[in-house]
Amino acid sequence: MAQPQQIPQGMPQGVPSQGQPVNPEPETLRNLMVNYIPTTIDELQLRQLFEQYGPIETVKIVCDRETRQSRGYGFVKYRQAASSAMAIQELNGYPILNKRLKVALANHDQQQQQRQPQQQAPYNAYSAAQANPYAAQLQAQQAMMLQYQQYQQYLMQQAQGQGQSGQSQQYQGQRQQ
Repeated sequence: MAQPQQIPQGMPQGVPSQGQPVNPEPETLRNLMVNYIPTTIDELQLRQLFEQYGPIETVKIVCDRETRQSRGYGFVKYRQAASSAMAIQELNGYPILNKRLKVALANHDQQQQQRQPQQQAPYNAYSAAQANPYAAQLQAQQAMMLQYQQYQQYLMQQAQGQGQSGQSQQYQGQRQQ
């Protein structure tokens, strides 16, 4: 695990880097949610900590609308999924100002999909989720498992894509013998 370090303060970084091509990799594999950010850390400091693992598109710390004070969590979106995977591995549990960061893939798209049916249906005080408090937790766990499986499939495809050139050369060598 990486060692804690002092991060200098600077300007906010909530805007994407300009002049960069659009990435075909799924956003769900590149967008991280960072929890337990000390309230004294700003977006530039968070960017500096995370950009050690690859180029970043955006950094956003969520703040209270009225007080403008950090709510202690935010999002970091990388340009490549491999960078986000390295950041999760290295920075999850990273000690910073008497806290430990929790870094994981942000499942923003799945949260929106879960909300849409609730918004379309009329309000019902006896809905299934309210009748069974464990239903929402189970649904969230299933969504996380699905996202993890998609990520594993993506990594396997990347590994197969890199290994195919070596396999085809090996196969051609066997055919010539």
